[in-house]
Amino acid sequence: MSEKHYVVSLHKGFDKEEIINDLNRDTTLDSNVDSNIIPDREVQNVNTRPSSKRIFEVALTDEEVEKLRKDPRIGDVNTPLVWDDDWMDYEQTADWTRDSFTTTRGNWGLVRQVDKTNPWGTLVAQDLSAGTTYDYHLDGTGVDYVHQENKFRYTHEQWQDRNGVSRLVPFQWNTLPNCSGIATQDYTNTSGSSYHATHCAGTAVGKDYGWAKNANVYCLDMDSVTSSYWFDAIKEFHKAKAPDPVTGVKRPTVVSASWGYKSYFTSIGDIQFRGASVGSVKSADYGMIGDGFGRFNANLYQLNVEVEEMQDEGVHYFKSAGNQYQKLCYPTDIDYDNYIKRTVDSGNISAGQPVYYNRGAGNIGPDTVVVGNLDSELHNNDEATNNSSDKGPRVDLWAAGTDIVSATNTSDTAVLNLSGTSMATPQVAGMSCLLLQLNPGWTPAQLRKWWQDNAVKDLLFQGSTDENTPSTFFSNNRSLMNGPNRIAYFPFAAHRAMTTNVGIG
Repeated sequence: MSEKHYVVSLHKGFDKEEIINDLNRDTTLDSNVDSNIIPDREVQNVNTRPSSKRIFEVALTDEEVEKLRKDPRIGDVNTPLVWDDDWMDYEQTADWTRDSFTTTRGNWGLVRQVDKTNPWGTLVAQDLSAGTTYDYHLDGTGVDYVHQENKFRYTHEQWQDRNGVSRLVPFQWNTLPNCSGIATQDYTNTSGSSYHATHCAGTAVGKDYGWAKNANVYCLDMDSVTSSYWFDAIKEFHKAKAPDPVTGVKRPTVVSASWGYKSYFTSIGDIQFRGASVGSVKSADYGMIGDGFGRFNANLYQLNVEVEEMQDEGVHYFKSAGNQYQKLCYPTDIDYDNYIKRTVDSGNISAGQPVYYNRGAGNIGPDTVVVGNLDSELHNNDEATNNSSDKGPRVDLWAAGTDIVSATNTSDTAVLNLSGTSMATPQVAGMSCLLLQLNPGWTPAQLRKWWQDNAVKDLLFQGSTDENTPSTFFSNNRSLMNGPNRIAYFPFAAHRAMTTNVGIG
């Protein structure tokens, strides 16, 4: 039986001595103590922490820790902290204007998401640089970030650490179990790199424009990898990891996906809206809006399964809501079963089959964090969604996504100003790398719940909540369409207490 030292932290209001007493005696014959939670042996005290009412340290096996976490009195069980110089505070100075189209400024999300309110007030065009910095002590150390898209520019300076050493891991996905069919990747070749992928990855993990400035960086190039490996490769990558000897759990894997399966509001043979056939003419009154090309995020069940299986292995997945003006729903929503039947094939969906238009793109699982685009502009002096962003109940939270400056693919130093839910999603994925640096054992469900619980509520323009009047409900593109009014908030910037609303176990 291999034991390690673990720090036990109790919920407030429970008797620490009572729990220590349960652990310090053999409770095999005590029917009042659950043997599926408390070990049936005498557990060694390491440090009773007499100055603390809620923390102590004991020697446990990994199996005993998992059981002990089920005790409702216990908040968490962790290995002891060891000081690391990387915990020291650093700061980043930039022009923090949030509605400029220039590239001579920083990613304004770095300032917005660490503040409970809009620090620009009504003057979003102003530069907050005077005395305003992004201060940080968390940088994603110990976390693996995978960008799931076509390839970014592998040689860009944004993948460097503070010492100028590249954090890009030239990983060969074909070395994984069941992935031998993946082509060998050339990490010195910049041809064919995507401006979109480079920009998104830069926002998540870039040294200047990103959050996780010391995470390991990986790329799964969906252009060179067939679809059968898009999720299996990441799943096998995470499964192959051994537990970290310090944390006792696997290094977290964070995946940012600013893409989604799409169909078109064209060649329509039938529209089913709220259980009734309403003809074949596209109308906003039926929640059919779409982008300038007539596209919308369409559900593909295969992708639902792919994502769910990957997340069941413990991978954290972040998905862009989409830029097609649509409402995204849960199965219990009145609009969840709305669909069209097209007279032509929709990619993988045959003509005449239902194409659901309020369920979002298929690559969304139950524990996927779906992110909407917080506009750089205001609406009636309120912060608001960008017009194009998909909305609705299935959008978990909102993050800066309009006029975001980050890396691009034209050179190793090039930057670009872009907008969309694609830009908002890596903000949350990058911040999640920092959260998992603190809490590497969190499950995808726990991390998603943390974001929901700790987001700042009710600052966004809400819009109509009367879904029984569709002509009004769907008419304002700023409306949340009865989605949650949550702006992503990261409270663990430098000099702030590290607290959380999520219970572990």
